[in-house]
Amino acid sequence: MKVDSVSVLVCTFNRASCLGDTLDALVRLRVPNDCRAEIVIVDNNSTDSTPELVARAAAASPIPITYVFEPRQGKSFALNAGLTRAGGDVLALTDDDVLTDPGWLEGIVRAFRTRDVTFAFGKVLPRWGCLPPPELLTERAHEIWGPLAIVDYGDAPTEYTAESTGQKLPVGASLAFSRAALLSVGGWRTDLGKVDNTLISGEDHEIFFRLRRANLYRGLYDPTIVVLHYVPPSRLTRRYFRRWFYWHGKTLARMANEIYAPLDLSRVPHIARVPRFLYRQAMRQFWNWLRVLGRSSALDVLIEELQSIEYIGFFAERWLSASAPASPDRIA
Repeated sequence: MKVDSVSVLVCTFNRASCLGDTLDALVRLRVPNDCRAEIVIVDNNSTDSTPELVARAAAASPIPITYVFEPRQGKSFALNAGLTRAGGDVLALTDDDVLTDPGWLEGIVRAFRTRDVTFAFGKVLPRWGCLPPPELLTERAHEIWGPLAIVDYGDAPTEYTAESTGQKLPVGASLAFSRAALLSVGGWRTDLGKVDNTLISGEDHEIFFRLRRANLYRGLYDPTIVVLHYVPPSRLTRRYFRRWFYWHGKTLARMANEIYAPLDLSRVPHIARVPRFLYRQAMRQFWNWLRVLGRSSALDVLIEELQSIEYIGFFAERWLSASAPASPDRIA
């Protein structure tokens, strides 16, 4: 792919306390040869000092910084506002609590220039706010790393093709797309992505379903593309993990048609707006949780508990919605 320009997009909401460090890292990025770069900061309705912070960074940055205000609350609204404003051939996403490696942008542009891809990503390694419990760093604990937003899929580059299924997907802390591909699938779904300050998420993953349907699913995992993501002590508590998995279940309920494709859920028997087969799956999961109580390690019990809570969130979302989620808004 010919890449003449790249836009770095950061969406933020009341995170001025950590956004400053993110901006300090971004303005030190090495810009690839023969490539224009810009940084777009989308303020998703902040009430703190975010505008002033961005203005100070923009005044001193060697890379142009643009400030965009998006009043509609929700990360997907902010992402779509950034997509509309950004002018780069490639849109490189990161978060407001991330430190990018100086070579991050070079790695992203190299991936698009040397491969026929529509997305590229790399490692998201933790900056621990406090030392995590040792069992959380084991291979077994990888099943419940969702709340930590960590990505480490090994040290070998991996291609993502339409024929490959079951591969672990990226997260938005370090993820780049062809801007043309994003526009062709309509941007991000606005019923996903921390809507109204909830933990509804899924905007990063749902878009890959649409890339597949549009025959645009071609990606690369490059382990040399690295960022450091801050994990605060509050995210290392059982309470936060339980809350995250509950809301992740609600997220999955909104994405059910994509998750269970090619099964046509409209033709499947439902009970109270939940596909009947999921009741069997949920009962089996709750039995697994009960079976390990008092008989297995604390980590095994926690994993089964969290997977059970995920079902509770899924059922709650389907039961409490007046109907299945309508077709969500996207960009024009």
